[in-house]
Amino acid sequence: MNNKSFNLGWTFVIVATFASVFTVSCRRDKKETLETITSAEDNSTAENEFTSLFDLADDFSSNDSRARAGNGILPSGAVVTFEDSTFNDGDGIECTIDFGELKNSIPKGLLCLDGRYRAGKVHISLNKRYRYDSAVAMVTISDDDNYYAGSDGVNLTKLTGQVVLTRINSDNIKIEVINAKATNDRGMVAWQSVRNITKTLDNGPGILGDVFQITGSASGVNRDGQSFTVTIDDPLVKQVEWGCARTFVKGKITLTNVSTGKTLKIDYDPYNDGKCDLTAKATINNKEFYYIVR
Repeated sequence: MNNKSFNLGWTFVIVATFASVFTVSCRRDKKETLETITSAEDNSTAENEFTSLFDLADDFSSNDSRARAGNGILPSGAVVTFEDSTFNDGDGIECTIDFGELKNSIPKGLLCLDGRYRAGKVHISLNKRYRYDSAVAMVTISDDDNYYAGSDGVNLTKLTGQVVLTRINSDNIKIEVINAKATNDRGMVAWQSVRNITKTLDNGPGILGDVFQITGSASGVNRDGQSFTVTIDDPLVKQVEWGCARTFVKGKITLTNVSTGKTLKIDYDPYNDGKCDLTAKATINNKEFYYIVR
């Protein structure tokens, strides 16, 4: 086992030691490996941030949040404005959540109760009360909304696109991420996904303390224009609590770069203990790398 430090800001140094006859092959393999790593890094950014948008929408919709009761993640500094505040007119409700402008000083966003920082605006609509089966909650973010999110208050990612939550029943939700883009200092990734989310632990009103399992697939185009696909091999498990909400405590995925077919596997629970230690393991070219999720 190779216990090298491996961060999703990934940088690999590959030393070619083959004879000159293999030089071209080695260079091609190095290039393909770096392309796969870039795709994995960009997918991780999109995965984490758009999953956190699910957390926000599910929490808000579950609370029907004109009253912030229960274990909600919205802090007091978030301003909720309803454009349509009643279900009685038959066309659902619409509102805007404003986390304030992105700041030049640190922290650059508003600290929410799930431990994540947010700035800018998101728009949420509900066609019916979220407690009813087939209720649809839609999150819409345009470029002008200047919505940013991140886990440390320093390196925030700008998000645009739509997240659609369709409530199947009390424990199951279908989530679609459509026309999404995530942009930060490394570049921009386009991303879309169709997932099924199952609540395995309900901690009462609000989303804090809840546990979810996630299955499904995703695809995207990384910052260098390379297409990739993602499959979930073992369900991703997420605990929505301080320090855990940025990533998953269990689960395995396979990422494949479309142009090369090269794959990278990620295990979010390499020690098989289900702990919220933010440690994951990546396997590429039969080599294992442990890293801390950003």
